[in-house]
Amino acid sequence: MKLKTILNAEAIVVMIVGLVMVFPLSFAIIYRESREINAFLLAMGVTLVIGLIVYALTQGEARITLRDSFLIGALGWLLIPLFGCLPYIFAGVLPNWADAYFEAVSGFTTTGATVIADVEIVPRSILLWRSFTQWLGGIGILLVFVALMPRTGISGSQLLKAEIPGPLAGKVVPRVTQYAKAILAVYAALTLIGIIALFLAGLDYFEAINHALTSIATGGFSTRNIGFGAFQNPLAECMVILLMLLGGGNIALYYVACIKKDPLMVIRDEEYQAYLIILLTASAIVGLNLFINYSGSIVEPLRHAVFQVVSLTTGTGHVTLNYDLWPSAGRMLLFTLMFFGGCQCSTTGGIKVVRLLIAIKYIGREIRKYLHPASVSSIRINKHPVAERIILNVMGFFMLYFIFFFVSALFLAAFGYDLVSSITASAALLGNVGPAMGVFGPLYNYAELPNMLKSWFSLVMIIGRLEIYPMLALFVALARK
Repeated sequence: MKLKTILNAEAIVVMIVGLVMVFPLSFAIIYRESREINAFLLAMGVTLVIGLIVYALTQGEARITLRDSFLIGALGWLLIPLFGCLPYIFAGVLPNWADAYFEAVSGFTTTGATVIADVEIVPRSILLWRSFTQWLGGIGILLVFVALMPRTGISGSQLLKAEIPGPLAGKVVPRVTQYAKAILAVYAALTLIGIIALFLAGLDYFEAINHALTSIATGGFSTRNIGFGAFQNPLAECMVILLMLLGGGNIALYYVACIKKDPLMVIRDEEYQAYLIILLTASAIVGLNLFINYSGSIVEPLRHAVFQVVSLTTGTGHVTLNYDLWPSAGRMLLFTLMFFGGCQCSTTGGIKVVRLLIAIKYIGREIRKYLHPASVSSIRINKHPVAERIILNVMGFFMLYFIFFFVSALFLAAFGYDLVSSITASAALLGNVGPAMGVFGPLYNYAELPNMLKSWFSLVMIIGRLEIYPMLALFVALARK
């Protein structure tokens, strides 16, 4: 393990975190929030000074192995919230370190689980920082690092494997820095379109910026205590649904479709087809379930069903109604969708649709082998064969994912939380969804968690964002050191 090189890379990442604080700082200046101005300046100063010192002391060999790249990714996701939580502490919004770190982790991992009881009294610049951390985490702040790779000398192609979620994700352009810039360009363009669309739909510019940032990032932080439903704006809800849908799709695929001028390429993608089928089918089932159990027309139940299905499947966590009061069948389906996530190379957490496809096809192949032992067949995604090592990786991922899910649920139950709250919160935090059910439902928060559990679930959210393997690789490497 090349410790100096790893720390050198982390120093650059930390400095990027410090530099981007200028964005909420500018809003603190505009809104004349003097305490927050001082908080951001102090946070920027601490972050940049520490980053510069570590960078200066760790100059040297820059070649890294694939293992080193995973360690950079895992350690980076532990350090980024450590500095990202400083504005909460210095501004006095969350003076407790465990609370501040949990909130920062929830932001950068796009989980959207909050420990702030009343967000409507929080200064606007701090709210914007919460939203901006989700935007940065949605595409991956390490992707920004990769875009700057020519200046660092570190192999970006190795680091990219630790940052882009999904078992089959690959580059869409030859040079890794071009790839990073292409993804960032598409992501920024979708964000800008989202801000304009929400503004035109009736939100003021501050609300439009915040909710566009958290919707395209599938993060879910809101500026209102009861979530996006506070606006009672069906047109804005439609815009948010579209942003969540796009954020849950393969952003690299969007770029390829743009440069080839073939938008239908997205629909022809097998994973994207499955993604849309899941959303449409689940929306129809939940909508019908609501319509049967409540009087009125089908329009309102379907509207709320589509919003919540898209929100929870993509792990966004935006809410328009308290779905915890819906019929049991609908809530059970929503809970199941918390595990799914969106497409690979998206801003979502969860298992990812491509892994579900591979698992289903693997089961089909094993059934065929049972019936016809001499048969030989391969698993294909978009007509391309999937390597056996990737299939084994996917099967191992499923096992690890549910081990972490059950262990986390057991921890919550051991601290006295009821079964529904424990199971759904474990799924919501590991899947980077945010709001769960029971005492952690959409109208509540995670403030009551003991500090020990906040620390554990901060780690769980990072594990969910990194898709388990990189974080386990870090622990193994540290144990062997």
